[in-house]
Amino acid sequence: MDNIEEICSICHQPVLTEFYFCPNCGNNLRERPKPISILTQIGLYILAIFLPPLGLWPGIKYLAKKGKQAKWVGSITIVLTLISSVIVTWSIFNLFNSYLSQLEGVLY
Repeated sequence: MDNIEEICSICHQPVLTEFYFCPNCGNNLRERPKPISILTQIGLYILAIFLPPLGLWPGIKYLAKKGKQAKWVGSITIVLTLISSVIVTWSIFNLFNSYLSQLEGVLY
């Protein structure tokens, strides 16, 4: 057991740093990260897809939280935001070029 860095404040037994509860006495060592509901995840992903720039802030916020689930949700939100931003930028560029070519056809 080379990961022992804490001692339980109740029973004074060594515990691993990744434990949330003492295996000897059951003392709460640290707060467990709260799970992210599926509705919250869906809302974040919809925000990232349909309003691309606004998806970065919650993505970064969840990426900074502790816990694997929060980091996954943050990473997925940021990736979806970036993909959606590229698609929107490409679509606007093509729309603008199409408009310019139609305008050029009318003028000349």
